[in-house]
Amino acid sequence: MKCDVIFYLAKKTALCQKKLGEMLTVRGYEINTVTAATSPQSLGMQLTDDLNCVNLVFIVGGLRDNDIRGISNVFSKALANSSTDIIPKRLKNEVGLFDGYILRSGKQTIICIPDTPKEIESVLNEPLLNYLDRIYFGD
Repeated sequence: MKCDVIFYLAKKTALCQKKLGEMLTVRGYEINTVTAATSPQSLGMQLTDDLNCVNLVFIVGGLRDNDIRGISNVFSKALANSSTDIIPKRLKNEVGLFDGYILRSGKQTIICIPDTPKEIESVLNEPLLNYLDRIYFGD
């Protein structure tokens, strides 16, 4: 199962990509493309491109920014202007300050995660990975 990764206002990108790859590969996921976005507009364009190719996209970073560029503000505005009934769910981060989010519509899933390897491991816990496995592998 291929997935894409977008680094959004992220730090430690090489370490995050390595940790994410390690956690996903053992479960049968393959990182297809890795890109970066530095503004809400570029994130929106990249996300649209990615969801036209794959059903699972990880956005790494952007959680610590509380201004207009922060991921929570970006998705709040996008969902407010949308006719969909997508409700983001918070992903508890047990080791850091910033929780992640998951948004799902049908088979398409966007997962927003922090930009440190330790926090990625906390947010992408076994229950979440099992949930993704049920969606994409039917397990």
